[in-house]
Amino acid sequence: MIRLIFSYKFFFLLGFISNLAFADLPDEHEFLIEINEQNKSSFLNHALQNSILKILGSYETYIKKENFFNSINPRDFISEFGSFNESDKSFSKIIIDASSLRNFLVKNGFDISSEIKTKFIGWILCDADLDSLKFYKRAKQKCEQIKKNLFNISQNRNADLYFPILDSEDLISFKAQNKEDEADFIYLSDRYKADSFIYCRLSYQNENCYLPDKNLSGRYLNFSKNLKPNLAMHTLIDSVLSDQILEINSLNPKPFTINIKNISSLDDYKNVLKEVKKIIIFSDVTTYSLSGNELSLSTSLIGNYDQISKLFLDYSFFILEDANEASISLIYN
Repeated sequence: MIRLIFSYKFFFLLGFISNLAFADLPDEHEFLIEINEQNKSSFLNHALQNSILKILGSYETYIKKENFFNSINPRDFISEFGSFNESDKSFSKIIIDASSLRNFLVKNGFDISSEIKTKFIGWILCDADLDSLKFYKRAKQKCEQIKKNLFNISQNRNADLYFPILDSEDLISFKAQNKEDEADFIYLSDRYKADSFIYCRLSYQNENCYLPDKNLSGRYLNFSKNLKPNLAMHTLIDSVLSDQILEINSLNPKPFTINIKNISSLDDYKNVLKEVKKIIIFSDVTTYSLSGNELSLSTSLIGNYDQISKLFLDYSFFILEDANEASISLIYN
């Protein structure tokens, strides 16, 4: 006999991918980690790993270069940390200097993410054998732990993950016993809007997760490939963030000129210089000339020229007037 176990309240949210916003990248990353016997000597490294993952936007890249990332001393980028006790548990609050860490990764040639907030739906079906109380309890405990792990991964990667409770309308459409009835997942992916969704079927012995097929508009699940839960969650987040990655070419920078119009005061000049220096694809920004209401800056372009138009789309401080491979012209807004 099979029973389906669902938990966590679902909040109806509309997910969306915003335009690239690399000028609004956070200066800090804050983490709250529960300290236990297993992580008491590694929680600082864990915080650094989470910060690196946020910046990269790619678990795949992290795994490929794991030895390099493991060689980084977390204390070089921790600006603050402290410990406290609450409800008989020990916690550490850690603040990573994300700006310095990001610049370090850029100088080493790593692409970076816009670190946008993403939203996901987790369809978690737990098969518990009611003929055995022991296996029922083990299956339920395992499902709750996996949900907790998936939730923690999403939180550490600046994502929200919601586990819906299926209502009667869902259950009529969602034939849980027939996992290959893809029409049910199309219905559910339309009914509960988010950036994407994950489907896991768990039991005491098995834990298989499936992801949408991007080649089929991201609405059909790919049942030909099953993944372990943690890897599936990382892969899903990577997939959504793939369009939000800024390509970096810091090892071969190109001379570049930035012309900015509508500078009417010294405060404007200071604000413009401050904002331009935040834009990660520009390195070594210096003032070239200031004539009338127009400012010219010399810099090195370490990003992909093709992404400049996207970068300044709906930019709060600048309007893109013109761009070519050697320079751009902006209007200070």
